[in-house]
Parts: sequence; structure tokens; C-alpha cells
Amino acid sequence: MIKSNITLFEGLLHRAFDRFYEDLIKNTYVEEFLKGVDLDHLKQAQLASFLAAVYDEDAAFFARFKQLGLFHFKMGLPYVEYRGAFDTLYTFLIDELEGVSDIKGLPDAIELYVRKAINASAAGYLEPSLDNDQKTLERQIKQQIGIPAVIEHLEWILEVIKDIRVMNPDARIEFDEHLCMCGSWLHSEELVKFIPDPMVRKDMLDTHHEIHLITKNIYRSIRREDYHKIFIDYIMLVRQSMYLYNELNINVTQQTLIDDVSKDALTGLLNRRDLMEILSSEIRLHSLIGTLFCVVMFDLDHFKSVNDTCGHQDGDTVIIGMAETLSKHLRKTDHIFRYGGEEFLAILPGTTAEEAFGICEKIRTCFENRTWEGCIISTPVTVSIGIAEYSERLRDNPRHLVFEADMNLYRAKQLGRNRTVM
Repeated sequence: MIKSNITLFEGLLHRAFDRFYEDLIKNTYVEEFLKGVDLDHLKQAQLASFLAAVYDEDAAFFARFKQLGLFHFKMGLPYVEYRGAFDTLYTFLIDELEGVSDIKGLPDAIELYVRKAINASAAGYLEPSLDNDQKTLERQIKQQIGIPAVIEHLEWILEVIKDIRVMNPDARIEFDEHLCMCGSWLHSEELVKFIPDPMVRKDMLDTHHEIHLITKNIYRSIRREDYHKIFIDYIMLVRQSMYLYNELNINVTQQTLIDDVSKDALTGLLNRRDLMEILSSEIRLHSLIGTLFCVVMFDLDHFKSVNDTCGHQDGDTVIIGMAETLSKHLRKTDHIFRYGGEEFLAILPGTTAEEAFGICEKIRTCFENRTWEGCIISTPVTVSIGIAEYSERLRDNPRHLVFEADMNLYRAKQLGRNRTVM
């Protein structure tokens, strides 16, 4: 239908692109993604590509827009913003049809074109996400210490990733949440020893249940080759799985592996033993006087390469350096924790997310420019940061606030590391 109206479609596309780029340059959010980009050249190149796609066979069309999605993924543009841009362009195209006669069937054809382009673009976002997450999961499995149910769950997600990668609709994983090892363990009496709070256990069971429901939806979408739906559900699967993984580690590993002391021996910072108590105190204070506060997660980038290249003693030097940087830039009233390994956490009372962002950027820049000695000089050392501001919806489960900070930290890593995300 579009081919037989190509002259009309070309005019519509030109006018829609003009409006789209006028709208784009006013968007302060995407401004950082467009620094140094020749917008006129980009506009003409994309316009030519959108027109050429009309004549593509299905496979070529898919490859073209998959590459466009991958291009924007590498730019660091979140998928929700990319999808929103496509929706805006589609709205402009339909608007430009107003008053045009003899267009029977063309609006439906344009809608199909845009829907196919979004679906292919989602595949461009999905592929590198699978690559990154597979590496992360494999590393976490190696680092996991003796909790079989956690290891099994991580391996379970790896199998899902493998099936998505080849678009295999015949699942190699156990769908029944009661039959997988993690589900069986979550229902066992053994878990009560580690997690006596029934509300926390229920939250874990609910999260595990949701993970299995999301996964079933992913396999349904694989059958339909609906990459957009696969990607949206996959991101939810990763979020919920990381939340469950963190909850199990916080509750189980803390009980079995962390010394019953308040201070970390290496850095002198608080350890996780008092984290939930302090977090609950801040929530009570908020409920009394409405004071805002934030939780911030810090993770040293490529820290393993410091240990591997320079040795664990220099690795300890970097960890101490990070602790000193945090202590220097944060207030006496802030709570600073060594969360584990190369991860740190801070609770900032009386601080909004925007204020925390400014503080964290100073910390990030200061740490990046810190002067090192010996082997560390030749090893880039930076930090990625995730911020979460408390809101009333998190009142009944403060761990969700830590989870949200951790997910923003995950986004900072995905966007290239050495940055702050809130």
C-alpha cells in the first residue's frame, strides 16, 4: 500500500521528520545523547533509510531497524525513550494525513510499518542486553558461596537467555515454580532459620511467583516473534531476579558469612548488620516530619582487573581510597556502609534525588581524579553510582529502596560505567 503511494508517503515523512526534529531539539533529556551529532546529517540519513525500507523484503527490513535499535542502545538511550520517539513520529505521520484525500488503507499501512520497525528495533536493544546479562550472571555464579538455590536460580535465568537468543519457544527450564530448586527451598523450613520474618519470606515467594509468570509470557512472545514484548518482559525478569538474588544474599549470606560486628575491618565503615535498622529509623522519621532521604549504591568499575593485575593488596588500597572519598564528601549525619566486596552504600537523610545527584557527581569525579601509586597508576579506577529517593509506596518494605538504588546502579553499568543514574 505504501509503495503505491510512495510520493505521498515521502511528502508525509518529510513533514513528519521536520516536526519530529523540531520537537527533539527541545527535549532537554535527550540533549546529552546528541552532543557532537550533526543533526541535519542524521535527519537526512534516517529519512533516506525510512524511505528505502519501504522496498525492503521482510528480512532486510528487520535487519535495517534492528541495526537502528542497536545504534541507539550503544548511544545509551533508554528503550522507553526510543519507543516514545517512534510513537511521536507515528503521531506526526497520522497528523499529516489530515485533509489528504484518497488515502484508503494508507493509515493502516503506516501503522503496520511503524509496528514492524519498533519490533525490529527492540531486537537491536535485546541482543546486547542478553550479552551483558549473561556475562554478569556467569560472574555471579562463580562468586556465589554455597547457596545451591541461588546458584540454581541464576543458572535457570541463563537458560532463559539462551532460549531468547535463538528464539526457541520450547523451554528448557522448569515452569512450575514449586518444582524448581529455588521454589522448593523458598517453601522449606530451612529458609525460616535464615529469614524468620514471615513478611520478608512472603515477599520472596511473591517475587519468585512473578518471575515464573513473566517467563511464561516471554516464551509465548517468542512463538509470536514479538521482540518488543520479549524485551519489555525480559527487563522485568532481570529486575525481579536481581531483587530476589539481592534479598537472598542480604538475608542468607549476612547470617552465615558476615561477622557480628558493626564496623568493617578494612575501611572502618559500617557493615550491613545495622543497615535495615538505620533504614527503618529514617522511614519512621519521614512518617513523623516528612523528611526526604535517599539511598545510594556505589560499585567500583573493573575492580577485578585491579586485583588480577596489581594484586589484592593494591585492591585493598583502592577500597580504602573509595571509603576515604566517601567520608570526605559526605556529612557526619550520613550513614556509609561497605556493602560487600567493592560495593558501598550510603543513606543520605534530608536529601532529595537531585541533591544526591550533585553530591554523587562530586564523589565520582574526585575518585576518578584521585592520585594513585605503583601498579594502580596504569589501571583505570572509576565508580558507577545508583540513586533511589524514598517514597511512601516503599514504607512497608525498605529493602525495595535498596533494590531500586541497585537497579539504577545496574543502569549506570549498562550505560558505560563511571556515571551516576537516579
